[in-house]
Amino acid sequence: MNEIICPKCKKTFKVDEAGFADIFKQVRDHQFEEELENRLAIAEKEKDSAVKFEEANIKSSSQEEIANKDKQLSELKVKSDTVLAEKLAQKGSGNC
Repeated sequence: MNEIICPKCKKTFKVDEAGFADIFKQVRDHQFEEELENRLAIAEKEKDSAVKFEEANIKSSSQEEIANKDKQLSELKVKSDTVLAEKLAQKGSGNC
């Protein structure tokens, strides 16, 4: 027989092995559930942080790519305008 002291009333009572095992299991299960909930909450926060981090990386990468494409487009437009101006100049000088 095991003696257990009640944490509220401080009375001592005796419990046989089966009762003690049952109380121990209840306490262990309760602690396990609390720890499991805590770890799940932490995992959820880490997942959310990872998703936000990746979203930011993708957004940044996309913005860089758009900036590069805009630069290429501007360069091609300048080149096209230059070629067109040269062709117009050649046509204009050929008519005289």
